[in-house]
Amino acid sequence: MSLLLLAAIFYLNFFSRIIFAPLLPAMEEDLGLSHGQAGSFFLILSCGYFAAQAGSGFISSTLGHKRTILLSMLAISACLLLMSLAPSLAVLRAGFALLGMAAGIYLPSGIATISELFTPARWGRAYGVHELAPNLAFLTAPLLAALLLPRLPWQYALLYPGAATLAAALFYALFGQGARMRGAPPNPAHCGLLLRLSSFWLMVLLFAMGISGTLGVYSVLPTFLVSVHHLSEQDAGVLVGLSRTSTLLSALLGGWLADRFGSRRTMAMVLLLTGIATLLLGLAPTGSVRTWVWLQPLLAVCFFPAAFSLLAGIGPPMIRNVVVSLTVPLAFVIGGGMVPALVTRMADRGAFGQGLVLTGLFISSGALLVHMVREYPPARQA
Repeated sequence: MSLLLLAAIFYLNFFSRIIFAPLLPAMEEDLGLSHGQAGSFFLILSCGYFAAQAGSGFISSTLGHKRTILLSMLAISACLLLMSLAPSLAVLRAGFALLGMAAGIYLPSGIATISELFTPARWGRAYGVHELAPNLAFLTAPLLAALLLPRLPWQYALLYPGAATLAAALFYALFGQGARMRGAPPNPAHCGLLLRLSSFWLMVLLFAMGISGTLGVYSVLPTFLVSVHHLSEQDAGVLVGLSRTSTLLSALLGGWLADRFGSRRTMAMVLLLTGIATLLLGLAPTGSVRTWVWLQPLLAVCFFPAAFSLLAGIGPPMIRNVVVSLTVPLAFVIGGGMVPALVTRMADRGAFGQGLVLTGLFISSGALLVHMVREYPPARQA
């Protein structure tokens, strides 16, 4: 029950950020933005996410993990309401930064809670269940957008996740189970310990590749299908949404593969295949692009159960939340912010497909780096 509740919370957290990808074509038209200007929203959001998650240990060390998760949910709801009412582009951009900050404080406390509730031997499967949340969000966000956009302005689509997150916050306040430990603040001693670990920097880069294959590609995919392959906004939303149905099972498969074959081997295979699929997505003609729209996320989502299982072991247990709060936001800025911004800038120059090709090459190179990661203490092996 506790794991499913955390997965539901993570779903709403993730949904609130990715709903903007299928709304992007409508936002470009309504606000008169270029692809590059609209793509910069994801970079702004990721920078807010980075700032809050990097400092989330200060919050969780004071409030505890449960109250930190509750604060995140209430703040997300308030940000979505603000953005739906934004009177100007400047306020909207500020809303993206605040939304990233509100969402960013959840994950370190969520991961720390799961790692306390389950034994290390079950982490892969537990994180696999947790990772159902973003995959369900990837499925439902474009379908909701496709349902609402023909009838309502894009601003109205933000009210639904805002209301759902507020209701879930009240439910979690009454019934949620938080980790007994408080978070460790990212003090100089903790940060210095991690910054001296080469495995920490490798995990930042590997997570950036994994995020590029999921969130990075997803953020630009509806716009890619509309502008390059001339699908309607509704058809693009439905295609992107339905293509995520199979990821619900592959996320669980990723957890099983991590427990069965080891985190490193699973991550290496997933990154290699995801990179190839992303490259082919960028090169595919209109007649076959749907095949790669379906196959690419099926492979990409297998990365995270194995990656979180490995990440949980690269530092001592007392700073586990700090490991997450430093690794993931740095990776998110690269994979969820810089990659979409770069691809959309290339799109403004008529090179949308080439941007996805470069993204695919970046992702697949991770297969060469995985086996260089060492756990803490070094004698442990994944």
